[in-house]
Amino acid sequence: MLDNPLNSEKKTILMIALDFPPCQSAGVQRTLKFAEYLAKMGWNPIVLTVSEGVHRNIDSQQSIPKCIKVYRCHSYDAAVDFAYKGKYFAWSKIPDRWWTWAIKAIPLGKSLIDKYRPSALWSTYPISTAHYISYKLNQYSGIPWIADYRDPLQCRYDEKVRRYSTVAKWIEKKTIENSIKTVFTTEKAAQMYQKLYPDELLSKFVVIENGYDEANFKNLPINIEKQSSKFVLLHSGSIYSEGRDPIKIFIALRELIHLGIISSENFELIFRGGACTEQHRKMIDQLELDGIVTFAPSISYQESLVEMMQADCLLIIQGKLFNNQIPGKAYEYIRTAKPILALTGEGGATGELMERVGSGYSCSTSVALNKILKKIINGSDSFDSDIRHYSRYSKTEDLKKLLDELNPT
Repeated sequence: MLDNPLNSEKKTILMIALDFPPCQSAGVQRTLKFAEYLAKMGWNPIVLTVSEGVHRNIDSQQSIPKCIKVYRCHSYDAAVDFAYKGKYFAWSKIPDRWWTWAIKAIPLGKSLIDKYRPSALWSTYPISTAHYISYKLNQYSGIPWIADYRDPLQCRYDEKVRRYSTVAKWIEKKTIENSIKTVFTTEKAAQMYQKLYPDELLSKFVVIENGYDEANFKNLPINIEKQSSKFVLLHSGSIYSEGRDPIKIFIALRELIHLGIISSENFELIFRGGACTEQHRKMIDQLELDGIVTFAPSISYQESLVEMMQADCLLIIQGKLFNNQIPGKAYEYIRTAKPILALTGEGGATGELMERVGSGYSCSTSVALNKILKKIINGSDSFDSDIRHYSRYSKTEDLKKLLDELNPT
């Protein structure tokens, strides 16, 4: 049985999101903070998500404010639950690994709609199934639906996944056609979809960037002392050969070693949560970077913020493949007031963001990386930009304004 009704004096929003605490994922913060701050702005947030046991990586330190009402239902993870001896059929992950979530989420969502009569539906990518669930709930209720795509569908920029994208494209089409607003995190992504769906009104495509959460930083220890005497260049998050390849960084470091600027005694590049592949190991050995480059295991979200605050410089690797996107951690980097070095494709959204912040640098070659690193290591950059409009609270105000337009008092 569902629990008691919410505050009837407030409007209610039903949010469908797979990435939600205790899930350890970069996507958690967007939904969590939208819900938390909407509650402070006069809305009742209800989150429909998956059972806690579905998540393989857990962050036990991340809590959910009491102002958010959460409902969970089971989903299988096709890559794990449908695998045999560690292998699975590619079609079992179409449109994503959690498609079975819809089986229980749709009837549960209908029950929530019948009970709470929400004024708006909201669902978020990169899980296509979340949009499918919201599409079915929109068809059932007629409630205005905001589809948060954040980044483009993967098949829109990655040729390697196109042959498996038929179902995801169908969901995308239904989402664009039936949602009242479609939200992206960059102007470039919104423009891409305007071209993909020229028959839709331009006003349907809205940009609400990611951001940093000030409360998360205020909860950090008061005295965060740096643990290492070395200059620390930190990359927080995954790396991989397509789109986030660190090879150019390795080449730049080798040149700095030759110039006598860095050594294992005074410098360390840390890849936090990134796996060292055989290719990376060969390159590290070939360029004699042992003792310079460290691959470290994942840590909790709060611990990762502490590590960012302790680093001397923060690294983003966002190759040409992701030119229309900005990684969410870029905004947390901005909040630290530390120099940010972005290895990114020319003309990309991440590079444009770096141009707007005081200590942001972007480049696309190892030669340029070398010059910028020398400047950062030898310099004393100060951070003087007004960063308040990059906060998640500010971004939630944008979402609330959108909701108020759809639901005038």
